[in-house]
Amino acid sequence: MDQKHFRRRSRVLLFLLLAVITTYTWILFRLQVVNGGYYLEQSTRKIANTETVQAARGDILDRNGRVLVTNRATYQVTLDEKLMGDDQKRNATLLSLLDICREQGVSWTDTFPVSQSAPFSYTSESPFENVSVAEDGTETRSSTLLTKLLRSLKLKGLSETPTASELMEALRTYFGVDPSVSGRDARALVGVLYELTLRSRDVSRTSYIFTRDVDIDFITVVKEHKLTGVKVETVTVRQYNTKYAAHLLGQVGAIQNFDAYKDKGYSLSDTVGIGGAEAAFEDLLRGTSGVKDVELSQSGRVVSESWHVDEETGEVQAPQPGNNVMLTIDISLQEAVEEALARHIPGMTADSEKGACVVMDMTGGVLASATYPTYAPTEYRAQYNTLASDPAQPLFNRALQGLYAPGSTFKPLVAAAGLTEGVITTKEKIQDTGRYLHYDRIQDQPMCWIYRDTRQTHGYENVAEAIRDSCNIYFFETGLRLGIAQINDYADLFGLGKQTGLELYEETGQIAGPETSAKYKQTWYEGETMYAAIGQGSTQVTPLQLCNYVATLVNGGTNYTAHLLKTVKSNDFTQGLEEYEPQARNQVELEDAHLAAIKDGMRMAATTGTMGQHFSNSPVAVGAKTGSAQVTGQATANAVLIVFAPYENPEIAIATVVEKGGSGSRVAAIAADIVEYYFSARDAMDAPPAENTLIR
Repeated sequence: MDQKHFRRRSRVLLFLLLAVITTYTWILFRLQVVNGGYYLEQSTRKIANTETVQAARGDILDRNGRVLVTNRATYQVTLDEKLMGDDQKRNATLLSLLDICREQGVSWTDTFPVSQSAPFSYTSESPFENVSVAEDGTETRSSTLLTKLLRSLKLKGLSETPTASELMEALRTYFGVDPSVSGRDARALVGVLYELTLRSRDVSRTSYIFTRDVDIDFITVVKEHKLTGVKVETVTVRQYNTKYAAHLLGQVGAIQNFDAYKDKGYSLSDTVGIGGAEAAFEDLLRGTSGVKDVELSQSGRVVSESWHVDEETGEVQAPQPGNNVMLTIDISLQEAVEEALARHIPGMTADSEKGACVVMDMTGGVLASATYPTYAPTEYRAQYNTLASDPAQPLFNRALQGLYAPGSTFKPLVAAAGLTEGVITTKEKIQDTGRYLHYDRIQDQPMCWIYRDTRQTHGYENVAEAIRDSCNIYFFETGLRLGIAQINDYADLFGLGKQTGLELYEETGQIAGPETSAKYKQTWYEGETMYAAIGQGSTQVTPLQLCNYVATLVNGGTNYTAHLLKTVKSNDFTQGLEEYEPQARNQVELEDAHLAAIKDGMRMAATTGTMGQHFSNSPVAVGAKTGSAQVTGQATANAVLIVFAPYENPEIAIATVVEKGGSGSRVAAIAADIVEYYFSARDAMDAPPAENTLIR
């Protein structure tokens, strides 16, 4: 009985042992076979470097709250070469990615300066050296990125300036491109590897985004191929809700000079404002970048992502969106100005094809600033090469950077100076003698325009009549009485020949005089004062300066800093963070009677002759002054026109320049359209939103 019991217990123990072994075997099977891959991946998990995540930029709005620039979500593809394996695996991955791009019609970033197919040639005239020429003719030479990279790689047997074919062959070898790869595919692959190597060698301090702003269909195909080291990111890009104001709004793009941004918390992958309001208000629009911890497997698969927590403060470092910037411009008025330029400049003369116009309020706020020809903000990236090579230079901001002689639009300034300094009075009449008889020799006697054209004269005229008729003799005399020093002093007070203080980049210009002549190593003669007094000679100003000068004149003599910023709103539109306050720079002490005489002359100029035809139906009375600025070597003069309205209580100033436009009176049609729109259509414009309704 005991033996029988022993056998029974032995069988139970054996059964239990088999059960344990079976269970253990099953667990091992699950660990190693069923879930082996998962646990292997978990065991080889690693933490990638933290990533800086750029905050969404703030919106840009016009003065009435219309959103001009905002953000939209999209995708971009970046590459991590470290995860791609050896040359063979890396090249296979990149060739697959390039095939997908071609199939999907997606372009990628490629700045390698070699043609896309054999026989290979350089796409740049100087692929190995950058040459820049300063205004004084001094040449500055520097190495291109290609040259810097080749020095870094130290390719054996390759000269410092190889042919494009020699370079391609050397890089094919260096990058391990299989000989069986076609020339086209090899060129595309080398182009991508060139971009990656520029950055891995720290030759180019910009991030390499393989392709940006791609749609979900492309991203789906990329993910289906499970390409190691190819990273898909959700990002925001700028969206333009208008096709106008391209020069004012600007663009965003990759950082070109990282040294200027690295101390401000930027990463190489960040984008920054390039030109226009995007650049001017970068600090306001940018926001605060976040920091993200990304956990990866060895295969490059994202295991987890989380916002980094500061060890000292415990603060979660999520990105904070930028603030919203409201500009002084009215986008509806901007549209009207751009369309007026496009409607009237072509065909104004046989040669007219370029121009600019600025509209300002009385305290320096820019209501509109337009250049012709122009482009739509949405076209900038796709059409950049076409725009950059266009001989009409649509990328050039003529309103802020074009320099022009003011011609007779300078005469109201000389009148203001003469009246204030007491060298003329409102009642004194000066005789137009046809030729200016100050000089004895006839060859030295400049003429009034009417005498030159018709051999007639204006007779005796006071200051208002001289402005009306643009009498050269009157202003020759006034200019000589003042002297060039006082003319220059008043030009400075009115803001001509110097920057207006606008937040955007602008040219300085210059006023004719001894200092300007000395700059060009020329001698200044007294007789040049006469031509300076009528806005000729070496005087050069921007349309923006002209507009600010007019506003200064008719507002009573206060020269304000020009500005584009109106208001700054918090990123959620709930708080007003900053309200721009007009800033006075200079004050011209104009007596009421003196200003009245000048305005009267400009009012008469706007109601007579060709200008009178254009302004006769204006909804408000206007004052104006034309200018025909002769340009050396140019048969047709530039046409210049300054306008203010209403005459009684000015609200806006307008300055327009048309290159090779002939005469300022021809430009009156443009100004008349603007005045008509501003004072007739403004009531039909969208009403400015109330303070608490800017929340979207």
